[in-house]
Amino acid sequence: MKYSDLIQFDPIVTVIELKSADDNEKAKELVRSYVMSDNMADLVSTKIISQLKLEDVVDNKGVLVVGNYGTGKSHLMSVISAIAANSAYLEEAQNEKFRASAKSIAGKFEVLRIEIGSTEASLRAIITGNIEQDLARRGITYKFPDVGNITNNKDALMAMMAAFAEKYGEKGYLIIVDELLDYLKGRKDNELMQDIGFMRELGEIIKSTRLRFVSGIQEVLFENPTFHNVSNSLLKMKDRYEQALIRTEDIAYVVKQRILQKTPEQRAMIREHLTPFCPLYQSMTEQLDEYVDLFPIHPAYISTFQRMVIVEKREVLKTISETISEIINKEIPAGQPGIISYDTYWSRIKGDPAKRVEPAVHEVLQKSGVLEDIIQRSFPKPAYKPIAQQIIAALSVHRLTTVVLDAKLGLTAQNLKDELTLFIHLPVMEEDFLLTTVETVLHDIMNTVSGQFIEYNKDNGQYFLDLKKDVDYDKKIQEKADFLGEDRLNQYFYTVMYDAADLQLTEHVTGRKIYEYRINWTEKNIFREGYLFMGLPSGRPTAQPPQDFYVYMLPLFGSKIIYEPKEDEVYFTFQNSEKFISLLKEYAGAKEMEVMSAQGETRSTYAKRATSTLRDIRRYLEENKTICFQISYMGAEKPVLEFLHGARMNEITVRDVISIVASKALSSYFNERYPYYPVFKKPVTKDNQATMRAEAINAIAGKATQLGQSLLESLGLLLDGKVRVENSKYAAYYLQKLKQLPEGSVLNSSDIMTSLNGQDMVDEKFRLSVIWTSVIWTALVYSGNCVLVGPDNKRYDASNVEEFIKNPSITYDFKRLEKPKAPAVQLLRRLFNNISINDGLIVNPNTWDDGWQELYKRSKELSEETFRYDKLFKGSLYLWGDQIVPTNLAEKYCREMDALRTLYNDVQSRWSTPAKLKNFDYSDGQLDNLTRGIDALAIAHIIEDFKTSVQDIMQYLATAETMVGGNATLKTRFQSAKDKYLALRDELLDVHYDTDNTDALIDELEALKKSYIDFYLEQHKLYRLDHAGLKRKQAIINGDEMAKLQQLLGIKDILSTGQYQELLNVHLNGLKACYECTATELQVAPICSHCGYKPGDKDKPVVGKLDYIEEQLFKLVSSWTAAILSAVDDPMLDDDKALLSKPKKKIIDELISTKQLPKNITPDFVAAVNELLSGLDSVEVDPERIEREMVSWGPVTPSDFKKKMDALIESYLVGHDEEKTRLVVKTKYTEDSGEV
Repeated sequence: MKYSDLIQFDPIVTVIELKSADDNEKAKELVRSYVMSDNMADLVSTKIISQLKLEDVVDNKGVLVVGNYGTGKSHLMSVISAIAANSAYLEEAQNEKFRASAKSIAGKFEVLRIEIGSTEASLRAIITGNIEQDLARRGITYKFPDVGNITNNKDALMAMMAAFAEKYGEKGYLIIVDELLDYLKGRKDNELMQDIGFMRELGEIIKSTRLRFVSGIQEVLFENPTFHNVSNSLLKMKDRYEQALIRTEDIAYVVKQRILQKTPEQRAMIREHLTPFCPLYQSMTEQLDEYVDLFPIHPAYISTFQRMVIVEKREVLKTISETISEIINKEIPAGQPGIISYDTYWSRIKGDPAKRVEPAVHEVLQKSGVLEDIIQRSFPKPAYKPIAQQIIAALSVHRLTTVVLDAKLGLTAQNLKDELTLFIHLPVMEEDFLLTTVETVLHDIMNTVSGQFIEYNKDNGQYFLDLKKDVDYDKKIQEKADFLGEDRLNQYFYTVMYDAADLQLTEHVTGRKIYEYRINWTEKNIFREGYLFMGLPSGRPTAQPPQDFYVYMLPLFGSKIIYEPKEDEVYFTFQNSEKFISLLKEYAGAKEMEVMSAQGETRSTYAKRATSTLRDIRRYLEENKTICFQISYMGAEKPVLEFLHGARMNEITVRDVISIVASKALSSYFNERYPYYPVFKKPVTKDNQATMRAEAINAIAGKATQLGQSLLESLGLLLDGKVRVENSKYAAYYLQKLKQLPEGSVLNSSDIMTSLNGQDMVDEKFRLSVIWTSVIWTALVYSGNCVLVGPDNKRYDASNVEEFIKNPSITYDFKRLEKPKAPAVQLLRRLFNNISINDGLIVNPNTWDDGWQELYKRSKELSEETFRYDKLFKGSLYLWGDQIVPTNLAEKYCREMDALRTLYNDVQSRWSTPAKLKNFDYSDGQLDNLTRGIDALAIAHIIEDFKTSVQDIMQYLATAETMVGGNATLKTRFQSAKDKYLALRDELLDVHYDTDNTDALIDELEALKKSYIDFYLEQHKLYRLDHAGLKRKQAIINGDEMAKLQQLLGIKDILSTGQYQELLNVHLNGLKACYECTATELQVAPICSHCGYKPGDKDKPVVGKLDYIEEQLFKLVSSWTAAILSAVDDPMLDDDKALLSKPKKKIIDELISTKQLPKNITPDFVAAVNELLSGLDSVEVDPERIEREMVSWGPVTPSDFKKKMDALIESYLVGHDEEKTRLVVKTKYTEDSGEV
């Protein structure tokens, strides 16, 4: 099977030039050959077509089409400009979505195409010069003013468009410019600013004229670093241009749809060919459709080509075309995928002189050539040599895809296998077997070239060309490491441990490897501050200020003896391993060689080796973090694992190990030093403790967050989700101390707080730091259990606690704590009774907070109800045409409900906490107002319930009442029901209204509704045909009698048609039908939803109507039959009858003889009767005279003969009506004998 059997090959080998679209035939071909995906069509419609439209203009801008070489940018602009100039090209476009959107611009423009080459002219000069030439070619004379004589370009451009419009009217002027970016890059900064300014002005006039501008550029313009010196000018221009970026995936679409097009049958054959190879290649299995579409090109070919920095992107289409041309008539390799990938491009690079001179390509070619030569001469396995050569070629191509040639980026064995579809006939055709074989080939390559110019990156498993690898760095590093002493190696050990623990700390004492260090006290979930020292205790400098602990990282080499272990010290001893020591020496050797080497590539290489080895060390420590240390505390040694019980080993880091071990080893010491410390629910760190304090304060103030709640719970201040100071052992202790104070006594700050280590302040009882005691003091003040006097002698209690919540220094530097005053309980009890809350909640101090919560909740409910009922009273309060509540009373109830809103506002602002409620100060008058407000609310509730209950049925009955017409019984019942409602209405204004009365009224209204429905259905039956009646009506309309009458209408003058029209239009057509009305439907609406029948309308009853119509139709047919017979059977018409044609005479004779109309009234019958009754006039014609006249004419032409005959006939018609005249030729022969 050949490749030509599987693809419809259509090569692309040319480069599109924008101006080629000036030729009509080329323009048509460009439109036809452009392959566009739906995604591209959407982009063109959204970004380009929308800006070119001449109708529905809002804020049109210029367009910059962004696409690198080979993306089809110039082709696309040629297509758009061709269609804009000539609508006939639109049908040539292949994409349906594009055709639909481009229709709005098709044929609506005159087009100017400009290609900018190598020139020093300004952009203004280029564009205006081309415009002047184009206009002159079109017969328009216009000259742009000299640039030195104008203050802006917009006026000149507007004048130019005015001149254009004089000839082209409503047409647009489309200017297309290509290769703009290369031109701009060659301009100096001051010239560039002028060019950008001109483009800005050009973009600004687009929205107010019919000028449109499109330009092609290779890169985005506005974010391009090349133009950073003129970025301000670009920003001003940016608002007037839309950038349309052509995506690279559309290159693959062109390849599929143009170069490698396939029929459905070919696709099926390719799929069948590739399917057996899918188990060998993971990417083929996952993207089989893509492989089929691009066959025989590998999908990776295009993606890799797009990343190459040395080639234009358009070359991918040309290269693929040339590659397919070479194989199109060849057989697909038997038993192989036959897929071509990017490794084949390497031979093209080597054969292209222009590419070989490029520095990057030249360098890769040199090193790759060495590798290829070694592989060709020395590769140990000849069967695998072709694969080895493919791999070298692929790595060479890939080297040119990275931004820098020394990037440690390459391809894994899996990448090479899948992206090159490497294939070897193996005993077992499995992916793992094939992958192992490829890995073997890679190892053989590395060994064959002795590691020269090819490198393996252990971090990512990638192989790549290392163009600088011509020095044996490994040997030099090893030699240097072997000469380093123990002290020097210990310093490097400390360096790698610092890095592995990710300390990111500054030395507390410069050059001494001592660091301020914090660990999490695991039992309490809070940090402790201390020091981490790398070395022996004897070498540790004195650290100030004193902290809680020391952690020692003992040296790797030399003595590790500890003479006087202390309770605040933990020691980490590293457990040596050959691998770690080897890695450490490799790192130390690389760092030493880096320092010794001169600046340049060699030094950089050693630095990179050191960095790489450090990563390996970190990886080793991460993998062995649970076994690489021995821990010593107070003379006892334990393995690190004993301290890690309960830790998630796969989640902790080396730093976590150090912190967890130190915390657990020092736990008993911390407990002795801080015996009353709380257990924090959330981890407390140096960085988050201020945030936790602020969140806790907010939670006390009612703005609860999870973090704030957790701290309150940790301090015991939270019980069942509410702040309860008596639940906290810390707050309860100071609350008790306040209660025990004699009257007038206080707790001074000096009685409570003391210093720790001569620096930090803590409370003397629990040793809590000020950051936590500030939360305790805030809770006590906020709950009304304490008055705090600040450093400025200002008193803070529950009424003004918000003032010091925002300023933590008040609680840090307070002067004293005092007792609060007692609340007004009796007034509160009355308030609670008024608004239906259990007053026992406010009497019992233990339920005071619950009472406040109920007050807040109830006052909020009442306030919200007042707003709802305000709308009720101020809205439509009508039922059955009458107001439910008089306007004056509705306004009174609204005023009375204001007291309830005032209460809620006061609870929110003045008594916003349980503590503030102790300052309750309502008067008896205010409480009386609340009572009236509660009553008004109750009445509103009664009215709302009543309205809701009866509104629907009353609206129904209000409409139904207008339908009962003259039915006196129903009218009386309607009036009675309405009277009962009006009587009940006044009772609604009593707060003790009995809702049973509403139920009784509804029962009566429902009974009335049922009676109305029965009445309506009876009336509906009288005035509407049912289904049978409708069918009978249709039968009458389509029946024989009606058909006869309709045909007989054609007979003139003798029939009385008025009777027929009345029977049809008044009686028959006036009958309305409806057979869908039901009692169920009438429950919803009082009239039929199908026919809209309203009792009392002018509709006629239908009962007996069809019988009457049928009887009248029969009578009318009989009457018309008699009239016709009487008219035609008249002796006075015998002469006229003789003038009829034989068929018509026969019709009349049969009518007279049978005395009946024919079964089917035909047009001929109607015509015969009409002709007979029309009064015919006979004129005798003498044949001898005609003969004499004709003889007298002599010889004549046929035309003259016709004219003379017409004149002869006209002479017989003088004085006669031509329509009613019949010419009768007299003959000398009798019909019977044929004799004279």
